Amino acid sequence: MPEGPIPVGHCGRCGREVLAVLVAGGALDEERRACAHCEAALDPAALRWLDEVDLDAVGYAAYAEAEGCGRPDCGGGRCGRGG
Repeated sequence: MPEGPIPVGHCGRCGREVLAVLVAGGALDEERRACAHCEAALDPAALRWLDEVDLDAVGYAAYAEAEGCGRPDCGGGRCGRGG
């Protein structure tokens, strides 16, 4: 399987392979990865890097960004605008 931009790893607490999110570490240059669900630390040496098309193999999916959030007045950059 080719490497992609999305890190996944096994979470012992969740008992499955999960998306790995970047969390702030103790040192300024330190990067840590944690489970996206329970925030348990993940072993950086055991991470796999997947492409979006490979996410379904680990129980996730990526969707193209829609025009807006679903509100009738949304889309085209109008979210958050007053009036």
